Amino acid sequence: MKKFTPDTIIAIGGGSALDVAKISRYIYEYSLDEADDWLDNYDNVSELFKELQQKFVDIRKRIVKFKHETRTSLICIPTTSGTGSEVTPYAVITDDKQHVKYPLTDYELTPQVAIVDPAFVMTVPKHTVAFSGFDCLSHSLESYVSVAASDFTRPWSLKAIQLIMNNLEASYKYDPKHPTYEGEKARENMHYAATLAGMAFANAFLGLNHSIAHKLGGAFGFPHGLCISISMLPVIKFNGASGNVKRTPYPRYEVYRAQKDYADIARSLGLPGKTDAELVDSLCKRISELMKACDIKPSLSANGVTKEAFDAALPSMIDRVYDDQCTVQNPRQPSMVEIKQLLEGMF
Repeated sequence: MKKFTPDTIIAIGGGSALDVAKISRYIYEYSLDEADDWLDNYDNVSELFKELQQKFVDIRKRIVKFKHETRTSLICIPTTSGTGSEVTPYAVITDDKQHVKYPLTDYELTPQVAIVDPAFVMTVPKHTVAFSGFDCLSHSLESYVSVAASDFTRPWSLKAIQLIMNNLEASYKYDPKHPTYEGEKARENMHYAATLAGMAFANAFLGLNHSIAHKLGGAFGFPHGLCISISMLPVIKFNGASGNVKRTPYPRYEVYRAQKDYADIARSLGLPGKTDAELVDSLCKRISELMKACDIKPSLSANGVTKEAFDAALPSMIDRVYDDQCTVQNPRQPSMVEIKQLLEGMF
């Protein structure tokens, strides 16, 4: 970018490709107000990353402020149906030295234009459809129960959940060599669901499912969508508890409501259950069935992680999950002991 001096940047690809473009554009624009050799110094860029990693309760009220990016425009064209990166202020970057994934966040990372065209996802491989689909489902579920959710974000979350639950299996089983209208429509619906979910969590944020998935991916090198799948049901059951649970600070409601939120999702899907607790169980059962239909094995051991490797990674993962930026918007605040129990249950 420094050599070419663009005024427009077009990113086409999956979530990682879009994230690379978002953060690269950000660093490039930042460098334009610095010395000519600023970009050549790794330490300069590293310091900028530290500012972007700053913790916050609400992104809109963070202490560090970044200037508006005005000299380039970013156009994002997603070719997978999962991350919603084309409409979000996030870029997930891996620190190769520490094997940690950082969800960098600022509204200056948001693209100016998103082109959401289902034609780009008709030939996506099955395993990518499955993993990206569950990433999208997690965005929808977590943004719906987030402490920052509102009447403006929940409709996006709920519509995305409905599209995913009704189309992911058909999208996964679609064979582009033998195209059908139903299969193509399923992939189209999943593509739109990903962007709807992105719009929701761009404003309501995520939760513990992503905090854990970031650390599993960093520790074991698994695809993000697989890590999301492994941690999804344990987190729903953890959040879906009733009674006197410890709430995350500064929620937008006065009583703990995660169980009711999950139950309302189940009701919207027509799942059985007379009580909120029964409806949460029905939702978990439906998600488990969808994982089986998409050939996902939701445990670490089933995907080749040995007990020795897990035990070695566990202490650092506990701390990093607790410190992850996504944890602060989870409706239930986990203790270190509870994080340890959740991780052990995922093995």
